[in-house]
Amino acid sequence: MPPRVNVTVQTRGVEKLARLGAAIKAGDKSLRRELNREMGRTTAPYRRAARAGALQVLPHRGGLAEHVAATARIATRVTTTGPGVGVRVTGASRDNLRRMDEEGLVRHPVFGNRKKWVVERVHRGWFTDPLILTANAIGPKAIDRALDQVSVKMQRSA
Repeated sequence: MPPRVNVTVQTRGVEKLARLGAAIKAGDKSLRRELNREMGRTTAPYRRAARAGALQVLPHRGGLAEHVAATARIATRVTTTGPGVGVRVTGASRDNLRRMDEEGLVRHPVFGNRKKWVVERVHRGWFTDPLILTANAIGPKAIDRALDQVSVKMQRSA
């Protein structure tokens, strides 16, 4: 399994998400899909920001920026039970995203010589910084609104 980069943003709605998760577990399972769909819509700007961070910061010569932006799997994970209740945006790739983001290092072959590899420095935080900036700009209000929408649908179906 490739190393993952996880970004967690604190929000006020953790208790609300836990209550909603317990209600979904006890009741209608289609609301779980609805919750995942709403969280996916809400966190779409986060995922776009991560791809934009790759395109802006990673080296363009050799196509690394375009390659990472196109092939990285950036997903939203919603956990409604247990100690890790929350919404996380994760990035995974066969390229070592964690090393690129946390250490600012990229290991690649020298152009024209696949036998010789070098380590190149890149700006640290190219993945996490745009996500945090987007989270601060959008704020937890968007996630709270999405939770409220799913709660209203749950109350209608009950």
